[in-house]
Amino acid sequence: MAKIGLFYGSSTGNTEYVAYEIKSEFDKRDASLVEVFNIGSTTPEQMLQFNYLILGIPTWNTGQLQDDWEVFLPKLAGHDMTGKKVAIFGLGDQNGYGFNFLDAVGTLSDVLFDLNAEVYGLWPTESYQFNESLAQIENHFLGLGVDQEGQSQITPKRIEQWVKQIVREFEL
Repeated sequence: MAKIGLFYGSSTGNTEYVAYEIKSEFDKRDASLVEVFNIGSTTPEQMLQFNYLILGIPTWNTGQLQDDWEVFLPKLAGHDMTGKKVAIFGLGDQNGYGFNFLDAVGTLSDVLFDLNAEVYGLWPTESYQFNESLAQIENHFLGLGVDQEGQSQITPKRIEQWVKQIVREFEL
């Protein structure tokens, strides 16, 4: 079994694409580190086998969760994630939805904090243009922010830097 479980939800394929780009970046270090799962066909028990998690979630419309995550998150209720190290990446459109950019990352983080998980991978907000976000704490997001609509050209560099950060923070 891989050390890191990467779980994503994707309706358009963008989050799935980014999930596999993140896995490819980890594969440069060790191809056996990350195993990828679609959250739509996952159980909490499958997820909780891993001590290291990367969770990918897009924000839909005006701050809503992607459908598969909306179904999955209530299933985590009652589980204890103490000792689990979790990093989040989120997709959003800062120009079209600048008043709720990456809100799903904030919603997911709240659930994780309630379950006692440790959240890693905070990402600086300085290269983004948005108005509000539930994912923002001071000058950082609660995970990697990806805008495939407006900034897809810098997604590869962000992924590369973020994966280096996660390897360091997870102490792998």
